[in-house]
Amino acid sequence: MSNRNIRISLGLVAAAGGIAGAQPVIDGTIAGDGYGSALSVQKVQTQFGDNLSELDAAYARVQGGMLYLALTGNIENNFNKIDIYFDSVAGGENVLSGAPGNDNSGAMSGLTFDAGFEADYHLILRRGFDGSTNRFDLDYSVLGTASFSSYGNVFGGTQEGSGSTGTGANAFPIALAYDNSNLGGVSGGDQASDQSAALAVETGVELAISLADLGLPASAIKVLAFINNQNHDYASNQFLGSLEPPQGNLGGDGFGNFTGTETFNLNDFAGDQWFRVAVPAPGALPLLALGGLAALRRRR
Repeated sequence: MSNRNIRISLGLVAAAGGIAGAQPVIDGTIAGDGYGSALSVQKVQTQFGDNLSELDAAYARVQGGMLYLALTGNIENNFNKIDIYFDSVAGGENVLSGAPGNDNSGAMSGLTFDAGFEADYHLILRRGFDGSTNRFDLDYSVLGTASFSSYGNVFGGTQEGSGSTGTGANAFPIALAYDNSNLGGVSGGDQASDQSAALAVETGVELAISLADLGLPASAIKVLAFINNQNHDYASNQFLGSLEPPQGNLGGDGFGNFTGTETFNLNDFAGDQWFRVAVPAPGALPLLALGGLAALRRRR
């Protein structure tokens, strides 16, 4: 086959992958992005500050070799963290080793996930004013290795907006956006939340990450997200998948106490503190594109 025909056939495959639906716009809102129903909804009020640090619901879809993920709610502008863990390939860590330990994440060494969740990759999101610059930062790491990259000031001098990282430990840029306009959602406390109010929130953190930077998962990705403090050693009660009410902050030991580390075991809490994102199998449209490739071969 000629190089020209190769380019045409690859174009057919790419076009077929895009016909199924427009890609989400990474702008910090789920409106109009076709995410569908929430994959996880917050069941507990927040003890980290109403409309300051709360995770209301999670939405995701896989399309065009990318995972699109939205976590509605708010993240406080004091460099509190949103920790996002991905179980996307075989193996991984059910108990965190502490490696690579970027952004003081080694303080979470010993944290135990639910049975059946073995984390492979980790994202850290945070925002605040560092004394000279308003910034929104993102870290990407491959757990259990020395491989990580830190991307500071992704939005170019603001704490809200949209932008993308460079490349490093991640082979492809990660697109990121944050919209802090939510004033609804869950209220403050440690009791059962109003889930209808949580589902009404459309703004928060939104990102797009290449499946290649998640190990090219074949069938599903398990995701856990929670809000942590500045030093990764005092967890909130805001998890997706959600904890069951009533539930206060987990702190460093799972019972709200400060220990300087986080060593709690999520098996001690009811339910699964993760949600599943389906990775679709190749469908009819990509097969149609491959049929076009075969036709090109016959005509060479």
